[in-house]
Amino acid sequence: MGECQVNRTTTRAGLLLAAAAMMAVSGCGGAKEADDPGKAGTSLAAEQPEPMGKYKEPVAIKIGFYNPGDVKWPEGSGDTLTDNRYTRLIEDKLNIKIEHAFEVPQSGYEEKVSLLISSNDVPDFLFVSEGQFKILAESDMLEDMTKPYRDYASPLLKEVISGFGPEFLKKVTYDGKMLGIPSTVPAHDNDGVVWIRNDWLRNVNIELKPSITVDDLEKVARAFISQDPDKNGKADTFGLQSTSSFVTSTMGYNSLDQVFTAYKAFPKIWTKDASGKIVYGSTQPEMKQALGKLRDWYASGLLDKEFGTIKPDQFAKDISAGKAGISLGYTWAPMKALADSVKNDKNAEWGAYMLVASDGKLHARQPNPMGRIMVVKKGAKHPEAILKLINLFAELDNNKASTPGPYADSPGTNWTVRPIQATFRTKNTVLDRFQRFQDAAAGKLKRDQLPPSDVGIYDNYLKGMDALKASPQDWAYVLYQFHGGQIPLSPNVTEVYSQFYGITKTMELKWANLAKLENEAFIRIIVGDKPVDYFDTFVSEWKRQGGDEITKEIEKEAERLK
Repeated sequence: MGECQVNRTTTRAGLLLAAAAMMAVSGCGGAKEADDPGKAGTSLAAEQPEPMGKYKEPVAIKIGFYNPGDVKWPEGSGDTLTDNRYTRLIEDKLNIKIEHAFEVPQSGYEEKVSLLISSNDVPDFLFVSEGQFKILAESDMLEDMTKPYRDYASPLLKEVISGFGPEFLKKVTYDGKMLGIPSTVPAHDNDGVVWIRNDWLRNVNIELKPSITVDDLEKVARAFISQDPDKNGKADTFGLQSTSSFVTSTMGYNSLDQVFTAYKAFPKIWTKDASGKIVYGSTQPEMKQALGKLRDWYASGLLDKEFGTIKPDQFAKDISAGKAGISLGYTWAPMKALADSVKNDKNAEWGAYMLVASDGKLHARQPNPMGRIMVVKKGAKHPEAILKLINLFAELDNNKASTPGPYADSPGTNWTVRPIQATFRTKNTVLDRFQRFQDAAAGKLKRDQLPPSDVGIYDNYLKGMDALKASPQDWAYVLYQFHGGQIPLSPNVTEVYSQFYGITKTMELKWANLAKLENEAFIRIIVGDKPVDYFDTFVSEWKRQGGDEITKEIEKEAERLK
């Protein structure tokens, strides 16, 4: 690239970084060897395409990597992030040796990638966001993966990616070339669950059905504040809690997201109105209704007065200390929030409830089905090697019977220790696992019919919830899979996807200010600094300050992806 091109790219990266606070996208890209197309794909002529073929000679690939933090390796294993069961499996099956082009803390990964892009020094293989991919593609810095994908992607990987619809591949296609391999985020992993202490419900004489309404939740919160649910003779228990991150695009930890969806309000995503027109969910009338209810709860003390200032970790502390009996979260929230409650109180008993709208349905906002995108720097050697790796991990991700589970005996070893730090799962992977556990619990599926990764969890389930309290994390995982997992399986759950997940040119310039306008307006309405009708003022300002312009750009992009 010429010098002035690099400067323009770097400037655009800065604009994207300004929008990253809300859109989680940033950056632009380059490659030092972009002008040497002769290097690209040279290995393809040297071998017949085999999706899982083992190289005759060792092949080393350098890939960007984030350190997942405190890793619980099997005791006495001596495993490390660069030498473990995953890396040894890769070498054994494919003769590929993994090298980390860089290694940073997980929280610093996006920033590191942005810095490398700005300095025009990206590694050969790298996971990037949609925004970063767009700039890299426009800058002609990426290897054309059309032929490698056609020749080397396994039937399973092609099934996984095609299962998310034709627009999935269109998002990684530029000028007719496939320039990236999209990782996938299955549906229903973050569906909303209201976790409530059943032992407290008994103490305040409240019975709930599996599906509850906003009025039911309000009744429980009021009782948990005023009726001494822990029976210690003190008024020291909470109703509902949340932080300033009370609303997200899907489902946040101890957020108020489920209250919004109970009003069929879908903030922070692009949805369609009754006429089929794309609109921004945060500006729709249903949001005003939900904000009005939250305002009433705050004024009456049902929503904690420190709303907006408490750190998320404080909720877990309150739950662990037996001061809170409601946790608004997702199916796997027990792993994060509830485990210590049974460690400190063996009587603690949690139930999973579904907060439904007036139509009796849970309108579950789903995450962006496209995770990070694997890209290959233009001119990199062995571009097909990354596809062989992804093929292998797609088999692991989808519990194929013939595929080993490298750490099946060590559930504390998180999947992020593997070299490919993204998943390639079918859309229904999460639902399928929930269903397997329900079938096993009902005797419809035998133990030896379960994948190796499920056997230990099922064995723990058979011990009973009370017995598992001696091992809180095992208790939490069973609660998540067998109890929380019942909710996404309900026929009353409706998937809600955003009509757009990327970033437009106007967003690069104006989204940060629009996001600030939105967040401040909602908080001020809830705490009573502004009347509920201030919502109408917010909508007008949002449209005037760039919202209408952005909406038009999104409509145009949606039309392109049809």
